[in-house]
Amino acid sequence: MRKIIFALPLALMLAAPAVNSGTSEIKLSEKEQAKFDKIVAGRTAGKPVSCITRNDQKNMTVVGDKYLIYSSSRNSKTIYVNEPYGGGRNVDRNTLVTRRPSAQLCRGEIAQVKDITSGAFIDSCTFGSFVPYTKIKN
Repeated sequence: MRKIIFALPLALMLAAPAVNSGTSEIKLSEKEQAKFDKIVAGRTAGKPVSCITRNDQKNMTVVGDKYLIYSSSRNSKTIYVNEPYGGGRNVDRNTLVTRRPSAQLCRGEIAQVKDITSGAFIDSCTFGSFVPYTKIKN
């Protein structure tokens, strides 16, 4: 009987619908939204990918606590927009530290936010899928 009591809550948790773990609850200010809109202007969103290569990680732009945007160069044809689960709080004012087992950066990996003044780790975030935005050909 004891096993059933403990197994039942686990079974209910597994059967329950998934909770939205994205960052839809994180709102951008008007200024941040305008910045994001400018970055993706003239681009089309593609199918999300699980990982990006080291080359695609050369440039990172932070938009509020909601988006991390990666590209291989400032004028890259394709950029990758990541919306970390739970947000990327304090990333724009500090340093994002990742420990990767490979050259790729992948969904589900955890990055730590390091205070640039004290050197202490103050937060962390988990990467979501990377959505490619590609420039539309004229």
